Amino acid sequence: MRPLVLALLVALGVAAPLPARAQTWEVSGFIGVTPSADLDRLASGLDQLSIRDGFTWGAQAARLFTPHWAAEAMWTEQSSALEIGTADGTADLFNITIGQVQGNVVYYFGRPDARLRPFAFAGLGASFFHAADVPSETKFSWGFGGGVKYFPWEGRGFRVHFRYMPTALNDEDAGDFCDPFGFCQGTLQQIEFAGGAVVRF
Repeated sequence: MRPLVLALLVALGVAAPLPARAQTWEVSGFIGVTPSADLDRLASGLDQLSIRDGFTWGAQAARLFTPHWAAEAMWTEQSSALEIGTADGTADLFNITIGQVQGNVVYYFGRPDARLRPFAFAGLGASFFHAADVPSETKFSWGFGGGVKYFPWEGRGFRVHFRYMPTALNDEDAGDFCDPFGFCQGTLQQIEFAGGAVVRF
């Protein structure tokens, strides 16, 4: 019995989070939603053309260099569709998956030992557009946003964030023949709302 208790105590000690001063790495997973984004170019008879709202999921990994500054890599993926609307209703032309990788600089507000830590971030990256029977494309993107992290336990907590994430399509001069993922406009402007779990170690 004693060896079992000792092994359990050792396992708990290994799994226990490090003191706050030693926690310099962070990982998180999150889920959320990206609301629909209207597109500029409407053909005759169309009342609506948009990238439909969709479920979003992603992950983040960060390195804290000071109690207030960090660098992070963020990956997200959104399930969506190109949606049209007429007087008779709406329909999806084709389904789209939009992935995004972004590198961010993060600033944390407040005391390092506070349970509630508001933060702001900004960075650059790329968006990846995929659809069946349509060649995939990669576009330059950037973004900025903010949120709050709450740590009810040492090194473990929750996060919520808002992000504005425009993608450069560079297709505003396409005339009547649009790139399938250019949508005849210069920039796709999307926002994201998400929340999830955070672990620091």
